[in-house]
Amino acid sequence: MGQHWVFSALALAGGACLAAYAFYVWRHRRASAGASLAVVLAAAGWWGLAYAIELAATELPTKLLWGDAKWLGVALLPPAWFAFVMQYTGRDRWVNRPAMVALAVPPAAVIVLLANPATHDLVRYYPPSAAAHPEDAIAQVGPLFWPFLVYADLVIWGCTALFVWTLLHRSRLYWRQSLLLIVTLLLPILANILHNLNVGPFGRVELTPFLLVLTGAVLVWGVFRFRLLDLAPIARSQIFRLMQDAVVVLDPYGRVVDANLAAERLIDQPIGQVVGQPLAQLVPAWATAISGGHGASTSSDTSGDEAIIAGRMYELTVSALPDRQGQPSGTLLIARDVSERRQAERDLRDSLAREQAATERLSAALQREQAAAEQLSSALEREQTATQHLRELDQMKDAFLQAVSHDLRTPLTSVLGIAATLDRGHQLLSAGEVRDLLGRLVGNARKLGRLLTNLLDLERLTKGTLDPDRQHVDLGALVSRIVKDTGPDLLGERPVSLETAPVLIAVDAPKVERIVENLLANAARHTPAGTPLWVRVQAAAGGALMVVEDAGPGVPAEVRQAIFQPFRQGPTITAYAPGSGIGLALVAHFAGMHGGRAWVQERPGGGASFRVFLPDAHDSVAATAPERPVGRAGSTGR
Repeated sequence: MGQHWVFSALALAGGACLAAYAFYVWRHRRASAGASLAVVLAAAGWWGLAYAIELAATELPTKLLWGDAKWLGVALLPPAWFAFVMQYTGRDRWVNRPAMVALAVPPAAVIVLLANPATHDLVRYYPPSAAAHPEDAIAQVGPLFWPFLVYADLVIWGCTALFVWTLLHRSRLYWRQSLLLIVTLLLPILANILHNLNVGPFGRVELTPFLLVLTGAVLVWGVFRFRLLDLAPIARSQIFRLMQDAVVVLDPYGRVVDANLAAERLIDQPIGQVVGQPLAQLVPAWATAISGGHGASTSSDTSGDEAIIAGRMYELTVSALPDRQGQPSGTLLIARDVSERRQAERDLRDSLAREQAATERLSAALQREQAAAEQLSSALEREQTATQHLRELDQMKDAFLQAVSHDLRTPLTSVLGIAATLDRGHQLLSAGEVRDLLGRLVGNARKLGRLLTNLLDLERLTKGTLDPDRQHVDLGALVSRIVKDTGPDLLGERPVSLETAPVLIAVDAPKVERIVENLLANAARHTPAGTPLWVRVQAAAGGALMVVEDAGPGVPAEVRQAIFQPFRQGPTITAYAPGSGIGLALVAHFAGMHGGRAWVQERPGGGASFRVFLPDAHDSVAATAPERPVGRAGSTGR
């Protein structure tokens, strides 16, 4: 009785293990064969669990009940094993409804016979003597058991043979794994045959459920360690056998382990004869590629070597095959026929060379056309530039003539009017009125003189015939005198704030006088009466800085450069008295003649701030403006 409990406990543990295997496979299945394998393991697990209870039972009805219950697993095993093997070996078309219904008829008949008391003993029964010692009772088989046994053995043995054949025809690199799977499959089948034939101790205890635990463990290990189901080994074997490229598997000594049909045709010998022979003797042209492949790492391929075999060009790829420890255990050599591709590449290169020659000729012609078009475009641009320049000159001429005629006509008209008044009515005028008229006459005459002098100076500056006559003077005193002498005449009622410091510098005093007069006249022309002005002279690095500021409308940034060019005018509030456009141009020219420069910027608080930097004589070449970067004369302006 103790032995029965031991076997019962072992059967119970085995059934639990098989149930766990079934649950694990079902959760991790990735192919249809995975579901079939889960059913196989579940049926074997139920067999083991029911058999454990049958062995442990001490009453005959209980033993009979669980003995019959285990047949649910026994009957389910043949069709489930059939479905698994067919799906695993790539014969899914055999797993269809008619085939499965036909395979289910014998198991269903056995279950029906066992469920009917009248026919129960035709399958299995306990002899009458078992009632005395039910714990030691051994079930006997009825006459209908043997047809079912033949059916089950035919299905299981046939499917197992197909499964073994599939494993043996896989790559020889996996022969150890295949052998282990084959042995674990055969053990429970042999144990079942020995038990059914009542051979020795196998007749008393059925070892099949126990051995199925080992078989299930190896199957699960093979499925999820080597991905037997997910990688579809039979499909890979078919691909390896039928692929167009010649593939040869070598051992570490360069001997052939396996090859496909394309390699067999290339070597011109059957695979069975070349296995075990050195490839260097079979195909000497591959010796260089083989030696190069053995030196490659296990994670990379050596590709690019080519060999000519039987008049065909083959591209050789050598890959190292690592074992589980990552060490090289063999070499995979792939020979791809690239004869047509190389010929196509040569034809393509020739065609590209012809196309390139034609393209170069066309490019040369296009370049000549482009050069001619560029020359024509340059000529048109020069013509347009000249036309635009002439148009601008014509516009400046019209503006200049209008401004000069106005500047000449206004004081000239005044001179003529005052002269006529003095000529006809001087006896009727008081002495004060005569002095006022004479003063106005002198002021207008000076305006005419300044305008004519500006025109003459501009002409001499343009021709380069005007040179500065430098003399050391006190620039502050010079500017103060000019503002006091000409201020009332030029500025009228505009208040002037004069702030000058003594600065001894070598300059051309008459030219400085002209600079100050033109800046004052420009301020008066572009500001309303009563607008305050500020005039400053201060020492600066390398020279002196003159500043004339006003509180007028200021100079827009976009015209600050143009107003220092001849005949260019900025915005003015005295549209009835346009300027000639040469005053600020003379300021820039006179400053540049001294080696300095003139510019305009915004005055803090609003208005314009005209500034002129004059370097001393010994600093005139390298002089720089103290408040703005040095530029050419007239780079900014009103």
